[in-house]
Amino acid sequence: MPLQPFNILYVSSFGSVGRGGQESLFHLVTNLNSTAFRPSVNLPTEGDLAKRLRAQDIVVTVLGFPKVLRFRIHKTLGALYRLLKLVDECAIDLIHSDGPRNTFYAGLVAKTKRIPLVWHVRASNRDTYDRLLYCLSSKLILVANSLRSRFDWVKGNRKFITIYNGIDLCEFQTEKPVTLIRREYGIGARSLLIAFIARVERLKGQKQLIEACGKLRHKLKDFHVLLVGDIVDVSYVKECKEKAAELGFQDRLTFTGYQSRVSQILNETDIFVSPSLFEAFPRSLIEAMGAGKAVVATDVGGCSEAVEDAVSGFIVPARNPGALADRIHMLAADKELRVRVGKAARIRAEKMFSIQQNVKQTEELYRQILGESPDGIHEDEL
Repeated sequence: MPLQPFNILYVSSFGSVGRGGQESLFHLVTNLNSTAFRPSVNLPTEGDLAKRLRAQDIVVTVLGFPKVLRFRIHKTLGALYRLLKLVDECAIDLIHSDGPRNTFYAGLVAKTKRIPLVWHVRASNRDTYDRLLYCLSSKLILVANSLRSRFDWVKGNRKFITIYNGIDLCEFQTEKPVTLIRREYGIGARSLLIAFIARVERLKGQKQLIEACGKLRHKLKDFHVLLVGDIVDVSYVKECKEKAAELGFQDRLTFTGYQSRVSQILNETDIFVSPSLFEAFPRSLIEAMGAGKAVVATDVGGCSEAVEDAVSGFIVPARNPGALADRIHMLAADKELRVRVGKAARIRAEKMFSIQQNVKQTEELYRQILGESPDGIHEDEL
């Protein structure tokens, strides 16, 4: 451990909370060992994330990065200069980035200053510049093993490490919940509450969940579907509501918009369903597991790494409302099964997805890198 803390600069793609990556970033930087690491965070805009970080005495700077286009070269160079200056002023020892654009700018600065760069890969979809970004990075943190396929052109795993997202398990109680959320949205205290927390957009699969519940409307006497999250695609919401009306249960469907009361919503939920068509490693899924809820998730991204099928939840094929309906009905019809699966989910979350585990692994990675060569890269890797 150094006599002085290592200075770590985190470069975030977004300045607002409500996204899994930014929630994970917040929990990481606010739980680091302050005697060993001194974090600062650069955001592209002022916003609620900056406010939350500053409230925890985290130094925040605001510097956006323009798209890298030839006819805007002056803006690109200007952003690089400001980032170089920030790294110098804060005596940064390591940069930790997330999105591709951030990693491009941070990578060039890290190379120039001969300091290591950690690229936190939170998305499974490929980027045009992945090969360049890989070369600029000292290490790549994958949020799930499944993301390794994004880099299937790389031989060997020397630069890769999987570190699952971490949640604060203390936020998620497992005792009998109150019914504030149910009362707010007019949901009966005895209604089976089926919930999903994610941005409302086509790839998140809310419509698939609606179609699945449509198949159950005659089998389940009293249920309600609560869809929580930013409404990104208004036309998609309209399409979802029209499908619910077509299936005859529009009065059992509620879109809440963005909610910060995630733990309260989960504590009142009976079954959590993640019907996504495309994912990396959904934070809301492990939060539901941390809340001790029975979960059903589609087999996309790292969902099958989070959930042990038929033990701590159920995994079903994506784009298959019938399979979703079968598992939801199985859990709805058997309260003892819901409780048993929920307890197993909580145990798995405690074992694999705690913020303490996440921070410990990340700190170990920092120490490993900072004990290597000045830029953290061996020449034979490039």
